[in-house]
Formats: sequence, structure tokens, C-alpha cells
Amino acid sequence: MSRHQSGYIWKIGRSWYGRWREDVIENGIAVRKQRSVKLAEVCDRYRCEAHVRPLLEDKLRPINDGHARPESTLSVVEYTKLHFLPHVEAECKPSTINGYKAMWRMYLEPRLGNIAMRDFRCVDATNLLADIHRQQGIGRATLRHCKALLSSIFTFAKRQGVLDGINPVQDAGIPRKAPVSKPTHAASPEEVLAMLDALNGVARRTVALIYLCGLRPGEARGVRWEDYDGSRLVVRHSVWRTHVTAPKTAESASPVPVCGTLAEILEADRKENGYILGGPTGKPVNLNNLAKRVVIPALRKAKIEWYGWYALRRGLATLATRVDSVLAAKGLLRHSNIATTQQHYIKDVPEEAVRAVEKIDALFSKASGPVQ
Repeated sequence: MSRHQSGYIWKIGRSWYGRWREDVIENGIAVRKQRSVKLAEVCDRYRCEAHVRPLLEDKLRPINDGHARPESTLSVVEYTKLHFLPHVEAECKPSTINGYKAMWRMYLEPRLGNIAMRDFRCVDATNLLADIHRQQGIGRATLRHCKALLSSIFTFAKRQGVLDGINPVQDAGIPRKAPVSKPTHAASPEEVLAMLDALNGVARRTVALIYLCGLRPGEARGVRWEDYDGSRLVVRHSVWRTHVTAPKTAESASPVPVCGTLAEILEADRKENGYILGGPTGKPVNLNNLAKRVVIPALRKAKIEWYGWYALRRGLATLATRVDSVLAAKGLLRHSNIATTQQHYIKDVPEEAVRAVEKIDALFSKASGPVQ
């Protein structure tokens, strides 16, 4: 067991520095090294060594208490590459792995420098997010994703016993000037009917399947004829690029009802097996290519706007809420909680709000009486 350390404090110019020894990781091996760090600027608050001593004691406390792990001295970049990303590759789906790695390379890694895991503070995360916004000009939604990924790194470190205390990214601020994402669109029944009239073949099947069953694009690609019995469709798989995985959540792997309109469209091309949205090779169609090469040109010719595949799923949620309830929309979209349905998929004024406005209007009209 290592001895209790008091460290050493010295002053250079207008700055106070502290020095101590601890185990650090070098070439994958823990070795005993001397470390030093700037503690504070010389000022009225830190005029002498005694004033600076508590700052060094805070640095030494985990070491003297026996809680310090050598991995905590790794830089955030080193820890992420050596520990966090391998964990992601082992535990997450291919689409998640790809998204994390792309965001890490593009936004986080180039700006983290050599700051150690244990020295990273909330202000560092706030400054990093501000720097990303200043240089990249990205909106609040992408900045929130960056913050979430950075926070996940420190959460993983805490769970591995590398760090203790509060996650330093938890309270980091996102620049107020960052633009808010543009409102998303929910396809109306009229728009979908016009699309079905303008499209045929696999493009028509895709629009009908995603809208009338509320499937995610990856789930629609993964549905096979064997999963369809004429009245319901069981969601068992999701396809991202060439990877076949389970659906996004446990709740997503559920049967969904098939209405008569969709049943007629599917029966026109019914097969014994294979993917419902299969291409000439039998593999699931690439929806990005389908949209670019078939759907958008056909809709443009018919003077119909295209808002992407998820607009269809949002459209079903909005329609289900209007004709039944939010719970119905949650069930059709197979969300684990109703907040997700309400926040991201329903694009209409809630019925309760409409009723409230009508009652308020009636109250004011009664109180004011006829205009003289």
C-alpha cells in the first residue's frame, strides 16, 4: 500500500504549481510517475503556500484514500479509444457503433487535447460544446448528441470504477445561440393517398408499410413474408445497411395490425417467403437509393412534397392520436414510454388543448356579451 502523500507546492512567476507521485498507464502498464499541475494564479485569495494547500489536497485525496485508478490518468482521448469504444463495439448495434464513431472523429476527438479523465471538468465540456458550435455551426440537436456521447464516456468510467463523483458533463451548457432544429413533418392521410396513387411496385409497398404499420425504416426492410399472416405482421428484425439485427427495443419486437388497405397492396405482390421489400437480388432494398431514384422523381412529377421516410411514421402517430388517443399512437409505434411518442412523433395540437381553448373562448364570449 502506498504511503500518504502531502505533495510539494512551488511558485513560478504568477502561478502556483503542485507535484506528487501516482500510478499512471504507459504502454498499457501501470508505472509510478511524478505528476505536476498548475493549481492557481497568485492573487489575494492564493497569496501563500498555505492558501494553495487545499487545492493540492483535493488532487491527492483519491490517491491517499486508495480510490485512484491508474486509468484515471489517461487522457479522455486515450481512455475512449482503449476502453469506451471497444465496449461500444462489443455491446451495441452496428448503426449505433457507426454513429458514435463518426461523431467522435468529427466533433470530439480533435478538440479534447491531452486533458486527463480525472482533470476533466464541467467547464471543459461547456467550452468544448461552444467550440464545436463556433467552428461547425451545428444546431442544438447535434450538440445534444455530442454532449450525450461525451457523458456516456464518463458514465462508463464511473461504472468501471475509474472515476467517482458527479459526471462532469452532466451540467455542461449548450450555447444558446445554437440554432434550433427545423420542425419535422408528419405526413397527412391526403399526402399518403396521393403518394400511393403516384407510386407502384416496391416504392408503393414501402410507403404503405411504413405509414400504415408505423414501422421504422430498418424494421420495414427486415419484414419477411413469413412474418405476415394476412391480418397482422410480426416485427422480428431490423436491417441497417447489410446488418440484420433485432428491433431497436424489446417493445419494438411486437405484432402490429394490418388494415385492409395495406392487405390489398401486399396481396397484389404476395410471395411465399423472402423480404416484403426485397429487391431483384432478394436482399432488402436500399431505402436511400429507392427514395433518390424512384420515390422523389415520381412525387416531383406529381407535384407532391417529400419529407423523408420518418414523416410517414410521424403521420401515423398524429392520425392515431386524432382519431383515438396518444396511448393508441404509442401502441402502434411500439414505444416503451408515451413521452417519446408525444415529443417526437405527434405533430398536431393536442385535443385537450383544443377543448381548453374552446371553453376559454366561450367563457370570454359570455362575459363580454354582444358588441354594442
